[in-house]
Amino acid sequence: MKTFSLIISLFFLSYYNVMSQSIDKNLGVVVTDFDPNFSDYVKKYSQLEGLILLNPGQTIFPPGDVMPINPYYYKLTERINAFKKLKHLRLQSLYVLDLPNSITKCKLETLAIPFCPDSNMESIVAKLKKCRYLKEIDLVNVVLSDDKIAFLKKSLPHVKFVNLMDDLSFDDEIEN
Repeated sequence: MKTFSLIISLFFLSYYNVMSQSIDKNLGVVVTDFDPNFSDYVKKYSQLEGLILLNPGQTIFPPGDVMPINPYYYKLTERINAFKKLKHLRLQSLYVLDLPNSITKCKLETLAIPFCPDSNMESIVAKLKKCRYLKEIDLVNVVLSDDKIAFLKKSLPHVKFVNLMDDLSFDDEIEN
Protein backbone atom coordinates (compact mmCIF):
# COMPACT_ATOMS: atom_id res chain seq x y z
CA MET A 1 0.00 0.00 0.00
CA LYS A 2 2.89 2.38 0.78
CA THR A 3 4.33 1.75 -2.68
CA PHE A 4 0.98 2.54 -4.28
CA SER A 5 0.68 5.77 -2.25
CA LEU A 6 4.21 6.73 -3.22
CA ILE A 7 3.48 6.18 -6.91
CA ILE A 8 0.30 8.26 -6.71
CA SER A 9 2.15 11.02 -4.84
CA LEU A 10 4.94 11.05 -7.44
CA PHE A 11 2.38 11.17 -10.23
CA PHE A 12 0.64 14.22 -8.73
CA LEU A 13 3.96 15.90 -7.97
CA SER A 14 5.05 15.41 -11.59
CA TYR A 15 1.70 16.65 -12.86
CA TYR A 16 1.90 19.74 -10.64
CA ASN A 17 5.45 20.50 -11.82
CA VAL A 18 4.47 20.21 -15.49
CA MET A 19 1.38 22.38 -15.03
CA SER A 20 3.18 25.08 -13.05
CA GLN A 21 5.98 25.22 -15.61
CA SER A 22 3.57 25.68 -18.50
CA ILE A 23 1.93 28.57 -16.66
CA ASP A 24 5.32 30.22 -16.12
CA LYS A 25 6.39 29.89 -19.77
CA ASN A 26 4.50 32.96 -21.00
CA LEU A 27 4.37 36.49 -19.67
CA GLY A 28 2.73 39.73 -20.70
CA VAL A 29 3.89 42.78 -18.76
CA VAL A 30 3.93 46.56 -19.04
CA VAL A 31 7.46 47.90 -19.63
CA THR A 32 7.21 50.36 -16.75
CA ASP A 33 6.96 47.34 -14.43
CA PHE A 34 9.28 45.02 -16.39
CA ASP A 35 12.39 47.21 -16.55
CA PRO A 36 12.73 48.18 -12.86
CA ASN A 37 11.89 44.62 -11.76
CA PHE A 38 13.85 42.77 -14.43
CA SER A 39 15.88 40.62 -12.02
CA ASP A 40 12.72 39.52 -10.21
CA TYR A 41 11.12 38.48 -13.50
CA VAL A 42 14.21 36.48 -14.49
CA LYS A 43 14.09 34.61 -11.16
CA LYS A 44 10.34 33.99 -11.23
CA TYR A 45 10.14 33.09 -14.93
CA SER A 46 13.34 31.13 -15.47
CA GLN A 47 11.55 28.84 -17.96
CA LEU A 48 10.05 31.75 -19.92
CA GLU A 49 9.47 31.02 -23.62
CA GLY A 50 7.08 33.79 -24.63
CA LEU A 51 7.32 37.45 -23.62
CA ILE A 52 4.97 40.28 -24.56
CA LEU A 53 6.10 43.73 -23.47
CA LEU A 54 3.30 46.27 -23.41
CA ASN A 55 3.13 50.02 -23.87
CA PRO A 56 2.11 51.62 -20.55
CA GLY A 57 -0.25 54.02 -22.31
CA GLN A 58 -2.62 53.95 -25.20
CA THR A 59 -1.16 54.49 -28.65
CA ILE A 60 -3.26 56.50 -31.11
CA PHE A 61 -2.80 55.27 -34.66
CA PRO A 62 -3.91 57.67 -37.41
CA PRO A 63 -5.29 56.25 -40.65
CA GLY A 64 -2.75 55.10 -43.19
CA ASP A 65 0.75 53.79 -42.81
CA VAL A 66 2.13 56.62 -40.68
CA MET A 67 3.60 56.90 -37.21
CA PRO A 68 1.23 57.09 -34.26
CA ILE A 69 0.42 60.49 -32.88
CA ASN A 70 2.06 59.54 -29.57
CA PRO A 71 4.75 56.90 -30.28
CA TYR A 72 6.38 55.19 -27.31
CA TYR A 73 10.07 54.59 -28.00
CA TYR A 74 11.53 51.71 -26.06
CA LYS A 75 15.07 50.48 -25.52
CA LEU A 76 15.07 46.72 -24.96
CA THR A 77 17.37 45.73 -22.12
CA GLU A 78 20.82 44.40 -22.96
CA ARG A 79 20.12 41.67 -20.39
CA ILE A 80 17.24 40.13 -22.38
CA ASN A 81 19.32 37.00 -22.95
CA ALA A 82 19.00 36.24 -19.21
CA PHE A 83 15.80 34.46 -20.25
CA LYS A 84 17.67 31.40 -21.49
CA LYS A 85 14.64 29.71 -23.08
CA LEU A 86 13.01 32.76 -24.67
CA LYS A 87 11.61 31.80 -28.10
CA HIS A 88 8.91 34.40 -28.75
CA LEU A 89 9.26 38.15 -28.19
CA ARG A 90 6.58 40.72 -28.98
CA LEU A 91 6.75 44.44 -28.29
CA GLN A 92 3.22 45.78 -28.35
CA SER A 93 3.06 49.38 -29.60
CA LEU A 94 6.67 49.98 -28.54
CA TYR A 95 8.93 51.41 -31.22
CA VAL A 96 12.62 50.55 -31.18
CA LEU A 97 15.48 52.47 -32.71
CA ASP A 98 17.92 49.57 -32.35
CA LEU A 99 18.20 46.16 -30.72
CA PRO A 100 20.65 45.20 -27.98
CA ASN A 101 23.68 43.12 -28.98
CA SER A 102 22.51 40.40 -26.58
CA ILE A 103 19.52 39.66 -28.83
CA THR A 104 21.90 37.47 -30.84
CA LYS A 105 22.38 35.22 -27.79
CA CYS A 106 18.65 34.53 -27.46
CA LYS A 107 17.03 31.47 -28.99
CA LEU A 108 14.29 33.55 -30.57
CA GLU A 109 12.09 31.85 -33.15
CA THR A 110 9.48 34.58 -33.56
CA LEU A 111 9.78 38.30 -33.18
CA ALA A 112 7.28 41.15 -33.36
CA ILE A 113 8.89 44.54 -32.97
CA PRO A 114 7.48 47.72 -34.46
CA PHE A 115 10.17 49.41 -36.50
CA CYS A 116 9.85 53.06 -37.46
CA PRO A 117 11.51 55.53 -39.85
CA ASP A 118 14.11 56.37 -37.18
CA SER A 119 15.03 52.71 -36.57
CA ASN A 120 18.63 51.89 -37.46
CA MET A 121 17.73 49.09 -39.88
CA GLU A 122 21.32 48.33 -40.87
CA SER A 123 22.28 47.66 -37.25
CA ILE A 124 19.05 45.77 -36.55
CA VAL A 125 19.47 43.53 -39.61
CA ALA A 126 23.11 42.81 -38.71
CA LYS A 127 21.96 41.56 -35.30
CA LEU A 128 18.99 39.61 -36.62
CA LYS A 129 21.26 37.81 -39.09
CA LYS A 130 23.07 36.36 -36.07
CA CYS A 131 19.84 35.01 -34.54
CA ARG A 132 20.28 31.40 -35.62
CA TYR A 133 16.83 30.18 -34.60
CA LEU A 134 14.79 33.08 -35.98
CA LYS A 135 11.99 31.79 -38.23
CA GLU A 136 9.36 34.52 -38.32
CA ILE A 137 9.01 38.28 -37.94
CA ASP A 138 5.61 39.88 -37.50
CA LEU A 139 5.53 43.30 -39.19
CA VAL A 140 2.51 44.51 -37.22
CA ASN A 141 2.64 48.27 -36.50
CA VAL A 142 5.81 48.62 -38.58
CA VAL A 143 6.04 52.06 -40.15
CA LEU A 144 8.81 51.74 -42.71
CA SER A 145 9.16 52.73 -46.33
CA ASP A 146 8.73 49.98 -48.90
CA ASP A 147 12.46 50.04 -49.69
CA LYS A 148 13.37 49.49 -46.01
CA ILE A 149 10.92 46.59 -45.75
CA ALA A 150 12.40 45.14 -48.96
CA PHE A 151 15.89 45.54 -47.45
CA LEU A 152 14.77 43.71 -44.31
CA LYS A 153 13.24 40.83 -46.27
CA LYS A 154 16.17 40.55 -48.69
CA SER A 155 18.68 40.56 -45.84
CA LEU A 156 16.89 37.76 -43.98
CA PRO A 157 15.83 35.30 -46.71
CA HIS A 158 15.45 32.40 -44.26
CA VAL A 159 12.85 34.32 -42.22
CA LYS A 160 9.12 34.32 -42.92
CA PHE A 161 7.54 37.77 -42.72
CA VAL A 162 3.91 38.09 -41.64
CA ASN A 163 1.55 40.80 -40.55
CA LEU A 164 -0.94 39.25 -38.19
CA MET A 165 -3.17 42.33 -38.42
CA ASP A 166 -3.74 41.45 -42.08
CA ASP A 167 -5.44 38.26 -40.91
CA LEU A 168 -8.08 40.19 -38.99
CA SER A 169 -11.18 41.29 -40.79
CA PHE A 170 -13.27 44.12 -39.45
CA ASP A 171 -15.59 44.10 -42.47
CA ASP A 172 -17.90 41.38 -41.15
CA GLU A 173 -21.04 42.62 -39.46
CA ILE A 174 -21.58 41.63 -35.88
CA GLU A 175 -24.93 40.00 -35.37
CA ASN A 176 -26.87 40.82 -32.21
